[in-house]
Amino acid sequence: MKLPFQINLKDKVVVVTGAGGIICSHLAKACAACGAKVALLDLRKESADAAAAEIVAEGGIARGYEANVLKKESLEACHELVLKELGPCDILINGAGGNNPKATTDEEFFTSESLTNENIKGFFDLDLNGFNFVFNLNMIGTLLPTQEFARDMIGKKEAIIINISSMNAFTPLTKIPAYSSAK
Repeated sequence: MKLPFQINLKDKVVVVTGAGGIICSHLAKACAACGAKVALLDLRKESADAAAAEIVAEGGIARGYEANVLKKESLEACHELVLKELGPCDILINGAGGNNPKATTDEEFFTSESLTNENIKGFFDLDLNGFNFVFNLNMIGTLLPTQEFARDMIGKKEAIIINISSMNAFTPLTKIPAYSSAK
């Protein structure tokens, strides 16, 4: 990977959640290109493994791990493996997140038609489970990995946590209230 910058991350361990996705897999590749050992965490291990394989093919050090950012036990087990295989975390990139159709309205703006037309899913029709899933994925899915991996960072001068969020955190979009309120 050719970068427009070069920082020295040699011997640093970078943990990236949501690393099987487009944005975070590229962040992981950039960290590896700067010399870091990268732990790519994703709910879908095959996605994390594929991104890790690309890093290794370019001469970097990376491993894919299955981790559910909504389950403390999953993160604890993953952390144990990262410690054993790569070492303690120096940099945590919280990138896991997203939206779900169950937490999305059909209309961009509220209209009274959504109150009477059962074919239109409006604000009052949002599925609470879908809403909770999106909110938790974007909020709790940042909290739990931070609680787990930040322990490694205590007392380190150059340790850092980077939380990736959507522009919806600044300008909420009307069709996705759970996603807009979470990050």
